[in-house]
Amino acid sequence: MSAFDPSRLDRILHEPARLSIASVLASRPDASFVQLKEMLSMTDGNLSVHLRALEDAGYVDVKKAFVERKPRTTARLSRKGRAALTRYLDTLEALLRAARSARPEES
Repeated sequence: MSAFDPSRLDRILHEPARLSIASVLASRPDASFVQLKEMLSMTDGNLSVHLRALEDAGYVDVKKAFVERKPRTTARLSRKGRAALTRYLDTLEALLRAARSARPEES
């Protein structure tokens, strides 16, 4: 069996905060900035930076609007983001299979 190539991992999604954001968004139609912040225990600044990276990659669509005169930022996983997350998870599964099959037998 050939060795697993770690360069196949998507570097955008491999960052734990961004993977967490993408995973939350994969399980729902969208989430507000406040919801993501609370669910992931992230600061405003940290969440903003990671959402921007996901948005710049085309993985997340961010919508800003005013609701009752208050700003509301909502994020949703894009079609490209969902496909990237699926590829990332498939790659991780391949990594796990390769690591498990490479373990020496215990005596």
